[in-house]
Amino acid sequence: MHPNETQILLDQIRIAQLLQDWCTWRDAGDWDALRTCYTTDATMVTSWYAGSASGFIDASLNGRKRQPKDRGAHHIFGGTSVRVNREHATAETRITLVVRGMAHGRLVDVTLYGRFFDCLLKSDDKWQIKDRKGIYDRDFLRPVDPGDSINLDAHELAKYPYGYRHLAYVQAQEGANINMSIPEPYSEAEQAIYANGNAWLSGVRFTLEITNADSRPVS
Repeated sequence: MHPNETQILLDQIRIAQLLQDWCTWRDAGDWDALRTCYTTDATMVTSWYAGSASGFIDASLNGRKRQPKDRGAHHIFGGTSVRVNREHATAETRITLVVRGMAHGRLVDVTLYGRFFDCLLKSDDKWQIKDRKGIYDRDFLRPVDPGDSINLDAHELAKYPYGYRHLAYVQAQEGANINMSIPEPYSEAEQAIYANGNAWLSGVRFTLEITNADSRPVS
């Protein structure tokens, strides 16, 4: 194997480990460790937040403090596709997000299938996330108690993007301001994320200006 190919493979392994660490530390509430996953100027976009990664961590921490014991979110990471060009890299990771929350007085589980698309930067031989965006493919909701039934407001549900409408419905019920800009699969917005990733991979250093989408964090 050519020495350059060996280095690329090592970088891909390190990035894949970084993303797994993010998943574990986020759900375990290891906030100090989670901060090491990001560059100091990193940005983060989710269904309930858009802004600096440091702000996302602070909001997540505050949400965890208020979170009842019977609620919360868990991230399950699947396969990761990593591309590396010197100190720049992109990674697209399959995710399953499981959120337990309350809707209309009923405890519910929302399961979402989607992807995280990361732009990463290597500095001092360490990879960190520079920018993360979600692409949400589809989701569904069911009561935690099999004997429960729940009637959702069809008009309210239809307001939210298809890929995460049940997640947004529950988060809005719990007081979050919903970020409506998460791309749906095969959309122009999804293609714009890929184009931005290609530009980053080619060596372009971008600056993102994002307005925080939510002053009331969720877990």
